[in-house]
Amino acid sequence: MPMTEKSQEAPVAALTQAKKDMVPVYELGYHIVPTVQEDGVSAVVEKVRKALGEAELISEQTPTHMTVAYPIIRSVQGKNEKYTETYFGYTKFALNKSELQAFQETLRAIPEILRFIVISTVREDAPAPRRTIFTSRQLEGEVIKKPEAAPEKPAEVSEEELDKSIDALVQSE
Repeated sequence: MPMTEKSQEAPVAALTQAKKDMVPVYELGYHIVPTVQEDGVSAVVEKVRKALGEAELISEQTPTHMTVAYPIIRSVQGKNEKYTETYFGYTKFALNKSELQAFQETLRAIPEILRFIVISTVREDAPAPRRTIFTSRQLEGEVIKKPEAAPEKPAEVSEEELDKSIDALVQSE
């Protein structure tokens, strides 16, 4: 009997993995207003996690203080607030598509979040691009040096040749 139990467990695990792979993966990038103190940033992150509910967290970056490229203006109660600094963080998560709209509405209701974007992505992290290194067998083991230019020696000209060229220039004018 133990054999049949093991054989039933393998398809269940494969089915669970298949369902997990079918859930769309998203990445949330968000800016937190700079008026939040550094110790209050973690409370805002907790609000974001709570808004995710039962979503699977894949990865996240704790918000860090940064200067934005251009001022971000937000209208609050008829007044324009201008921000040049924010705390930026991101979270990668898997969530059913039907729950995404409610998640975004919850984020809009958090007053400490200045701006956010949710994009569809893949579960795996893309590796950093590798640098291309060119090699040559001809120069193996040698250090390539900048060619040194030989100092130019002025050519010596006799006085007679100099007088003739000056006369030719004066006569041609």
